[in-house]
Amino acid sequence: MNRVYLESPRQAGKATLRAASIVAFTGKPGTGKDSAAAVLVNHCRFQSIAFADALRLEISKVWRIDERMLTHRPTKELPLPALAVGMCNEPAFVSWCFESGESLHEPRSPRWVLQQWATYQRRYRPTYYADIVVRWLCREASLGFRRFAITDLRDPVEVAALAALGARLHIVRVHSQRASELQSETATHTSERYILGADFDLCNDHSLDSLRETVLALPPVAALCAEVQS
Repeated sequence: MNRVYLESPRQAGKATLRAASIVAFTGKPGTGKDSAAAVLVNHCRFQSIAFADALRLEISKVWRIDERMLTHRPTKELPLPALAVGMCNEPAFVSWCFESGESLHEPRSPRWVLQQWATYQRRYRPTYYADIVVRWLCREASLGFRRFAITDLRDPVEVAALAALGARLHIVRVHSQRASELQSETATHTSERYILGADFDLCNDHSLDSLRETVLALPPVAALCAEVQS
């Protein structure tokens, strides 16, 4: 009897990703990486994801807060009582912070919580969040999608995970005079710790029209648009 072996979505996705394009944005907080990715989603049929999407979802669950508290830029550096370590319902994380000498009752900023929870999750498995994004990319590729935008490339581990997929990877560094100044407690944020090599530089003056034109003029994006028109 002949047996038929079906590929898993991840296996099928990895195969089809070799024909895909990934544009990954890197740069300091507040430079407009999300806005740049939105241009690709709105005008070029890209699918978009952030390495921090899963991170924010996990935090919103274990702190029992609205996920928007982690993305509202005006309060991202503001210490909030609701984000104190003691408000977390993950005992292992609370113990980890306590053993590190952290206060359990001090109000913490969304940025601090994001950084600490990511460090906690990746302490034994550095590729924890990169693996989540890779699984998503493979699943979407198995469904026929071929264009992807990554909004928050920050770590060499993430670069390696994307490069291993075999897709056409283009790294774009976004610059802006409005980049956020990090507080001393989050000075080791990965956007400050690593300076990744980039294929292209993009200057954002925070004019939406200008940003759209600049993103669409990026060589890999312009080439994809030309493929559609031909």
